Parts: sequence; C-alpha cells; structure tokens
Amino acid sequence: MDNDIYLLQNATEPQPTASSLSLPSILVVLGLILSFINLTYWCIQDYRLYKSLGPGGPPYNAYGWFLTSFIVRPFTLAAKDTLWTGDYPDDGAHKEILALPNRRGTRPVILGIAPQRQFSQNPEPGMNVRVTSLFTSVVMRNPTLLQQKLSSLEKHNIAIFVHSNLLSKPDNLPEVAVVSEGELGHIHGDASMHLYFSPADAKVIIEKGWAERHRCARTQPWWLGGKKYKWKIGESFLIVYAPRDEEELEVLQILIRASARFMTGDETVVAPSKEDQEMERDGGRRKSAPPAA
Repeated sequence: MDNDIYLLQNATEPQPTASSLSLPSILVVLGLILSFINLTYWCIQDYRLYKSLGPGGPPYNAYGWFLTSFIVRPFTLAAKDTLWTGDYPDDGAHKEILALPNRRGTRPVILGIAPQRQFSQNPEPGMNVRVTSLFTSVVMRNPTLLQQKLSSLEKHNIAIFVHSNLLSKPDNLPEVAVVSEGELGHIHGDASMHLYFSPADAKVIIEKGWAERHRCARTQPWWLGGKKYKWKIGESFLIVYAPRDEEELEVLQILIRASARFMTGDETVVAPSKEDQEMERDGGRRKSAPPAA
C-alpha cells in the first residue's frame, strides 16, 4: 500500500485539459475564420456589382442576387468563355453577316450574368432612343411576323417577339423560338441589347467583334446533365454591343434582320430602317411599311 502513493501524479504539475488545442487544430480554426472573412468580402462586392447592373430579370434585391450568384452561376459560362464559338457550325452564315466589317477597337467591358450589361464604350444617351426606334421599325415593316412588347426575360425593357400567330403553329420555327416564348431580344438602358441568332451567324458576329455570348448561352456539359435551354436561354443568345455612331447603327440594322430571319424562319424579313426614326424626329409621317411575304 505504501508503494501506491508513488503512482499518484504530482498535483503541482500542469495537467492537460480538454480545452488545449494542438497546432493542426489551431491552423484549421484560423483557416475557417479567414475563409469566412473572404467569403463575406466576396459576397459584399458581388452584391454591389449586382446592384450596379440595374433591374433585370431576377428580383432587384438580395434574394435576386442570391439566386443569380449561387443557383444560376454554377450552370453558366465563365466570364472568360463568352467569346467561345467552338460549338457553333463553321458554315451556313448569311452572306450579309459574312460581309460585315470587323468592329473597330477593343471590346467593351461586359459584366453580370442576369442581368448582363455593358460598362464601357457607352454611346451618347440619345443612342438608346435610336436603337429602340430600330426595334419599332422592324416590327412595323414586318407586321405579320413580329410584335413589340415588354421583355419576358428582362421585364423592364422593350423587346421584339415572333408574332403570336406564328407561335401558334411553330412547325417552321427554330426550337429556341418556342422555348423563349417568341422573344428575339430586348434593348437595355445602355443601348446594348440581347438578340438570338442562328448558330452559324452567331459564330461570325462574335469573331468579328460585334457581340459575345450571354453567360447562360450554353448547352450544359454531360456532368451537369447535358441539358439545353437551361433557364430558357438558348446557346446562340448574344449581347450585342451598343452602337457608337452611324456606321455601327447600319451594322445593327443587319444584325436585327438576321435575328428576325432566324427566329421567324422567314428569309423575307424586311430590315429596319433609320429613315423611320429620322422621320419621327422630324415630325413627318412614316412611310407605310412594305408587306411581309
């Protein structure tokens, strides 16, 4: 029994406690704290960017930001991949598209997923009115093929739609026209716009510098199910850069017509005309629209 006393630990020696942390545990805790700080900072900056884009399709609040950044983003193209054309055909573009000049200068800065907006090379404020007039002109000149109303995607901006009569019998329409509920595209407050094109036209338009893909304009890879038309957006939905001058307005007339030809399935679409908007500004009477075949 006397020897048992030597088995007792010295009460004066420091004893390990449950609160003691090893070096690896401390590093893990510090890593978690730093990760939380970085995530919080990223969320704040990303939310500020979302709000700077202005109202669009998703709700213009924290809920809309959360949907876009955490639910939609995983299925979108990376920002650096919006110029990718590898999934578009090499042949089949309209001759007017093939004849387009290359756009002058560098590309503007495009930010956002939904909404997606142009942040540089913005034209004079009056350009938005002129682009809107081209939208009106192409509808006026093709009254049996096209309609103009509020965008179903953006919900705040004017859009061009395939005429409801065509949508009711969609046999000659591309599949994406039905998926998009007939919306060809819409204009933004910065005078840029989203438009659908045939995949062959889209390839040339991007490569000549006039547009880039919407971040949702993709077919999902096989590991995400290989689904087309995620979020009801097709793979040839492009953001067309805002025109900066008269020459680029003329290019835009060609682009709008190409979009309408693809989405209506009708090659006889009459192009919009700047003459219509000029007559509006002069207070004159519009010319009667030529009948659409």
